Amino acid sequence: MTTTEAAHGRAGHPRSQPPRTGADPTASPPSLRMRQQLRTREDLVRAALDVITAEGLEAATIDRITKRAGTSRATLYAHFPGGRADLLAEAYQTLGRDLIGAAEQHAARQADWIDRLCAYPRAMLDLAATRQLGLFYNVSGPQLVGMKRRGIGSQRTLDTIAAELAQARERGDVPSHLDVEAIAALLVGAIREAGIDASRDPATAPRRLAAFRQLLEALSGH
Repeated sequence: MTTTEAAHGRAGHPRSQPPRTGADPTASPPSLRMRQQLRTREDLVRAALDVITAEGLEAATIDRITKRAGTSRATLYAHFPGGRADLLAEAYQTLGRDLIGAAEQHAARQADWIDRLCAYPRAMLDLAATRQLGLFYNVSGPQLVGMKRRGIGSQRTLDTIAAELAQARERGDVPSHLDVEAIAALLVGAIREAGIDASRDPATAPRRLAAFRQLLEALSGH
């Protein structure tokens, strides 16, 4: 089992799943060639994450990634014409999907809305515990890939928090005048900052998670 499989599979971060596209369930399954291409692409992304996990972002060169994936430079460029930059951008989004998968699994087991929302910073802090991945996702990645909008993980977290707060407002669990969209955006920022802090100093994680819960409890008047 590779380092990334340990960090994102059996240890709590599931492998990313393809986005749901609403495709016709009666459509023909992908061909063997297409499945092989998708597998090769995923292998390259996971190899990049493995190298980052083990040695940091600077070590994630094309040569090291292709060696880890057991493929060639030509194959990498066939899948990622922009080379390393395109591959790392996809790796960044893959981490976002992994993060959301872990958060949603934990949230689904919670009965209370505060516990469900705390699943999102918890997943972020679990990711940050793998220091190099935490730094890549929270610090280096957004700058490196030149993101002009929220990534998959941040947008899904924002949507989920806004929906939970809206439902809590309807139930009367939080004040009726609450601006759920604006507060959700601030809470997403708080999760990101907690991830940055924990990537640099893992000892901060318990306090950051406790503080996030305190924010939600303050909103509810607890």
